[in-house]
Amino acid sequence: MNTVIRCPVCKAENAQGPACRRCKADLALLWSLEERRAAALAAARRRLAAGRADEAAALAEEADRMRSGEDSRRLRAVTRLVQRDYAGAWASYREWGAAAPDVG
Repeated sequence: MNTVIRCPVCKAENAQGPACRRCKADLALLWSLEERRAAALAAARRRLAAGRADEAAALAEEADRMRSGEDSRRLRAVTRLVQRDYAGAWASYREWGAAAPDVG
């Protein structure tokens, strides 16, 4: 897992836990949440590959509620496409694009 967690206390970026590298704040709950999110995304991908789009969509939504990111938004859009929810897929795509950093 290539996750970086920003410490809510001192704002330092941490590539490993459970304590902040700078201020030593306990980040164990944040690391646990990231592990659960990664597991939900992996399970969603497996469900999608197995043709179980409804379950994949629910898991992608769950991961996005934990922390919204490009990976979860993209997976939400894909699951909606597979479910033939084109309006929902378009909305997810637009949400995903709106959250992308502005390259200029």
